[in-house]
Amino acid sequence: MGRPQSVIAFHAKLLVGTFVAASSSSSLDAGALLNSVARGQDQSDVYIDAMVKAGPPSESDSMQYLMRTLNKFKAFAKDSREKVEERHKSEETRLQASLVQTKDQGTQLALEQSVTSNSESLQETRRVYNNMVNFAGSMEQFLQQAASKGSGCEQTTCGPHASCTDTTLGAQCVCNEGYVGMGKDCMAPPEFMPHHLLFEGAGALQTQARDMNVALFGTNSIAVVFSDMSRGGMGRTVVGNVREAGMAILAPPEPFTEAGAQAFSAVVTGTEDRRILITWRDQNTKGLCWMRGAALGTTKIRGAEQHLQWGEPVNFCRSQSHKMAALPLPGNRVLVLFADQAAATQHTPAESFGNSMLLQLGNDGGVKSLGNFRFADYPVVRLEVTKLTPKTFIVAARAAQAEDEMDSSKKTNQEAMALFGEMSGDDLVYDPNPVNLEPSGKDIWARGVSLIAPNTFAYAYQRGKDQKMMLGVVHVNATTHRMEVVHKPSQIRAGFSPYVSMLSVPYTANDPHTLTYYNGEKNSMVNVCSWDAVKKSLTKCEDFAWLQGKVKSVSGAHLGGGKAFMVFAPESGVPYYGVFGLSKK
Repeated sequence: MGRPQSVIAFHAKLLVGTFVAASSSSSLDAGALLNSVARGQDQSDVYIDAMVKAGPPSESDSMQYLMRTLNKFKAFAKDSREKVEERHKSEETRLQASLVQTKDQGTQLALEQSVTSNSESLQETRRVYNNMVNFAGSMEQFLQQAASKGSGCEQTTCGPHASCTDTTLGAQCVCNEGYVGMGKDCMAPPEFMPHHLLFEGAGALQTQARDMNVALFGTNSIAVVFSDMSRGGMGRTVVGNVREAGMAILAPPEPFTEAGAQAFSAVVTGTEDRRILITWRDQNTKGLCWMRGAALGTTKIRGAEQHLQWGEPVNFCRSQSHKMAALPLPGNRVLVLFADQAAATQHTPAESFGNSMLLQLGNDGGVKSLGNFRFADYPVVRLEVTKLTPKTFIVAARAAQAEDEMDSSKKTNQEAMALFGEMSGDDLVYDPNPVNLEPSGKDIWARGVSLIAPNTFAYAYQRGKDQKMMLGVVHVNATTHRMEVVHKPSQIRAGFSPYVSMLSVPYTANDPHTLTYYNGEKNSMVNVCSWDAVKKSLTKCEDFAWLQGKVKSVSGAHLGGGKAFMVFAPESGVPYYGVFGLSKK
């Protein structure tokens, strides 16, 4: 810092002297101006000495004062240059008029010399003033860089998606990883902008999507399902591949429901061998449960990699009014979870319970059931599921109150319940001891569950009574499978959202985070927290807008590398897809 300070002091001295000298005269010819500038530099020595004797610089002697003085100096130079040019032009006009009127050769010669002298004087004076203006401009740039270098990032404000960093030129704003720009105008790359999910012509019927759901499977395959309200609520699916930058190559949409049938709350999942399974109900309340499988790219025809070979639709339950959940398992198997009912018989009362199926998906799109397995002997709704390992998983649900078998007066609310499950051979096995994140809580609505670290999952949910969004963390013992709440639910947002969902391992496995997406007041938001496995705490929780505006339907999947693939429909119902990324600040 020694050299820049000495340069600043030198130019400050030159500037003050020049400004004092120049401002002391309202009209100068070239010679007088140069002499005044020279004298001003000498006067500045006296001025600087006086400043030193007066003690430490005051606020008026700060960099801001110097910048203001510099601006005044530049304005004075420009104004003086204009006045000098006007005076010399007026003098030239007068001399030219006299030259025309006189007939004496001696007088004409003297007048011509005066015209030449006036022109040369104007050029010299203009050059001096131009140098003054250029000097002031150069000093402004120099002082701005010096001020920036001295201020540091603590005094630098950057634009959205940008962070401050110290460089050889001082504190500068640079775009965060995943954004492009010059630090003040950072934005997502074009590949991260929303794209139409369907390519529909100007005269075609405009699709209006509802209940969108997406699954990522295989290497980079995706499947999207939705209900098309513009076509009577029929179920449609789109399959494709996602490139590294986030752009997708999509096949034309295909219906998965029969003609005239509707689809509600469709859910899609896919296996490593590119088999997909879709589940849905055909009415909003008390509908039939349906499933249908398909094999992707089984034909050998070139260019038919996105061709779907469909199996027949299968009805597997009745009187369904809630969304189901599905999860892929090794060996082209799929787990389906749903709320089920058993009608009353002569010897048993009617009952509601949580049921599941283990399915085998065939190469021809066919679906084979390997059995039904109860996971709860009480009513369940709002089902969500996430993997822990290839064969183990966590089921989240809103369940009926549990009663202590030894003491019927002791009851536990299970509205934020989770339980452990595992595929063992051809069976599904569930631990009978669920964990309840709010054993006394009520009116717990939308929820999401996600893997964040080995044997550790996060659970986010909307609390209806006080309109708060909560987030807790649970650890699963690798041997006993018993679950422990290691981070009690804490508030991450105040307000209501019609949906609360999560993405598993949203950043990298060695840098665990949680990612919860929800509807904000004006925009579609994500909440991201860091997980400290040693201290067992969530830290650095922040909210970010991933999409300008709200959506009425949305679903996401993690692509890896911190990128999330989202499908959504705004109020217009037009289906879109987009990508956003997480990065270190």
